[in-house]
Amino acid sequence: MNLKVVNKKVYVVSDIHNDADRFKLLLEKIDFAEDDILILAGDIFDRGNQPMELYFEILKYPNIQVIQGNHDVWLAREIMEKYAGEKVGEYISYNTLSIMEQRMTAVDLLNLARWIKEKPYYINLDLEGRKYQIAHAQTYLTPERIWNKSRFYMGDGHYECFIRGMEEHNEFTSVVGHTATEDRKIWASPSGRTIRIDCGAGYQKDGNLGVIRLNDMEEFYISW
Repeated sequence: MNLKVVNKKVYVVSDIHNDADRFKLLLEKIDFAEDDILILAGDIFDRGNQPMELYFEILKYPNIQVIQGNHDVWLAREIMEKYAGEKVGEYISYNTLSIMEQRMTAVDLLNLARWIKEKPYYINLDLEGRKYQIAHAQTYLTPERIWNKSRFYMGDGHYECFIRGMEEHNEFTSVVGHTATEDRKIWASPSGRTIRIDCGAGYQKDGNLGVIRLNDMEEFYISW
């Protein structure tokens, strides 16, 4: 997906992991407005206990862009296997579906799965001439040539080098989540071309929910 933005604030957050309360607090903290754009870089679901509240909160905002993360892919596959009888490939089952089944119909769950599957695996962002590629786990110079889409949300054989800023390109700055930063703060490589934004919200005892505003690189956090 390609996105060109002028005269708007662009925020990126990832790995919310069912934490609707902290997500709502984060929207308040950044004073999220209808002219802003918020990109959710994957892993909306699993681990926390508020998947429905988070899902419906996201649906309120047409100016929120969602990228698929591995937990989102797995949830969609689990739903499609159980309720549509599809052979969907491998997935790991967490707590989200069992929570949602208590309050959502099969039709609603299938709509959720389709909603997830419609989302892109990456966004190429042109922010007033500055180029970014935003994905859940790993970015690529020619993403349209990546046939194995799991590389975007799980990484490839070079992933450990990538997250240390050793697989960078001059064409864009990479913004990713997936692996929590060691100090639970947003991390940038020495060049500034690799930015990691998973601040461990899925690990609620010591994690943060962190968002970066790409216009000026200001960081915002919601902690326990």
